[in-house]
Amino acid sequence: MPDSQTKHSDDALEWFLRGFTAADLAEPLLSVDDDAEVSAAMAVLETDTKGVIGVRQQGLIRGWLSREELTNVSALHASRPFDPATVISETASLNEVVCLLNTHVRLFVRAFGQICGVITRNAVECPPIRMWLFGLVTISEQRVTRLIAELLPSDAWKTHLSAGRLQKAQELQHLRNNRGQRPSLLDCLQFADKGQIVARDESLRQRTRFTSRKEVERFVQALQDLRNNLAHSQDIAGDWEIIRDLAANLHSIVCGPVLPTNQATAPSN
Repeated sequence: MPDSQTKHSDDALEWFLRGFTAADLAEPLLSVDDDAEVSAAMAVLETDTKGVIGVRQQGLIRGWLSREELTNVSALHASRPFDPATVISETASLNEVVCLLNTHVRLFVRAFGQICGVITRNAVECPPIRMWLFGLVTISEQRVTRLIAELLPSDAWKTHLSAGRLQKAQELQHLRNNRGQRPSLLDCLQFADKGQIVARDESLRQRTRFTSRKEVERFVQALQDLRNNLAHSQDIAGDWEIIRDLAANLHSIVCGPVLPTNQATAPSN
């Protein structure tokens, strides 16, 4: 990989790791003193949709309770301690947050030396994570396009698509040419078409983390659905599996596959 391309990948990876953090998703963890009236604690919960409340001891939040657990006066004196596995720093990256939310219902956020925030899976609907995800989807498609161009030059990939799909791409290429653009035919393919090429070509699949054609097809379809939902401001909670997948494989998505030395030069634009 050329030095300039390496730098761009490094810069992009740094942004995806640090551009947004847990602090951008966290909501305040509302709290009461451990000697408060249960009615007062319930009143606090009524103003909040996360269903949990922090319990303070000597001014600091030391434990927490769910709405269901807040049943009597003694509950406040026997609040749950925080599980270290569910506590993250305010500077934690979004991929770390998403991966942890895959196994935990909620995460508690530590800042200024104490726990003061909470994140639930509903946080995926927040603007910061939607922007973050759209960037990952865009980079994913760019990586697929580059991979096809490098391993199947001179439009050798055409053999993997039907005449109808090629015609659609040619029509789009003609339209874009009329607008003064000069895209390659590959650039005019739909993402689903590019996914089909990768799925059907063994040399391409070997450069991915997928082992079968069906795995590639499922991933591309899920990624396309997520992109559509993001682009049209639709809820994306139902896209959780692909969101988790993107977070877990962030490094390989942003930095791209490792190519042989003689194939490491990206095609010119």
